[in-house]
Amino acid sequence: MDELDVVVGLSPLGDGPSGHARFASRAVELGYGRLWLPEAFILDPVSFAGWCAATFPGRPLGLGVLPSPLRSGAQLAMTAATLASLGVDDLVVALGTSSPKMMAGWHGRPPATVDGTARLIAEARAAASGRTESGFVNALGPVPLRIYLAAFGPRMLRLAGATADGLALNFIGPDALPAVLATLDDGARSAGRTRPPVTVWTHVTVDPSDADVRAARRFIGAYLRVPGYDRMLALHGYADAVAAARGRSAREAAELVTDEMLRTVTGFGSAADARARVDAYRSHGATVALMPGAVRPGAATGRTLEALAPRPQR
Repeated sequence: MDELDVVVGLSPLGDGPSGHARFASRAVELGYGRLWLPEAFILDPVSFAGWCAATFPGRPLGLGVLPSPLRSGAQLAMTAATLASLGVDDLVVALGTSSPKMMAGWHGRPPATVDGTARLIAEARAAASGRTESGFVNALGPVPLRIYLAAFGPRMLRLAGATADGLALNFIGPDALPAVLATLDDGARSAGRTRPPVTVWTHVTVDPSDADVRAARRFIGAYLRVPGYDRMLALHGYADAVAAARGRSAREAAELVTDEMLRTVTGFGSAADARARVDAYRSHGATVALMPGAVRPGAATGRTLEALAPRPQR
């Protein structure tokens, strides 16, 4: 297969930093491209990016999705400049709104807004250029800073089209992609520019076990009730399940997840099915970043990583 990126998201080959390190090392050995380091609930991605910079010199990195309410323009510029000084010459930073549970519950921060996100992009670019009107000086010097937006809603998608350097998508199947790209294109046209690059993060699990199926039902069931993700699932044709999940317990929501949803959302199937899924995204002009077996770290993770490897092992 052509080059694929990969998301070092959960801890797929062991717990904590050592598991992430083993996964990243194996992905590099197998020929995967950009390593995407999201911020979720395990590792700090910026710290881990420093390890990646030292361990894989010249490796393209993606930071994010980072919750935009937790970052400032100066902070993003300093992160980019530090990683550049460590040898990262191809860095993408993806910003997203996160969820109310994470922002208010975990961090005590207000939710992101479209206007606030637009200001953050402008401030980060100014800070990365070296100096801002507020007095911040990027002491490590000007540094390129490419900012992608992770977006679901129409207003944020249009903002990505109008101002961002790219769009990062998650939880979307190939069939639902054209509708999202149409909104992105609306934003791009409003700013007199062409569509920015699009990267799709896609769950893929080759030959899932019964345990993988049970875990995936719980995983998707939880997202049926999360704002933003519920909209994306409705776009796939599962609006009835989204509506039915409201007010239900986690167990009841998981029972609403069908086999078709497992195939559509988490890419369950054979190796041939997984390759066809990747090709379908590419047919719409998107770059693909795999989340192999990410709904349940275990044997399926390594199996999927190997099955889709750009550099097959003999």
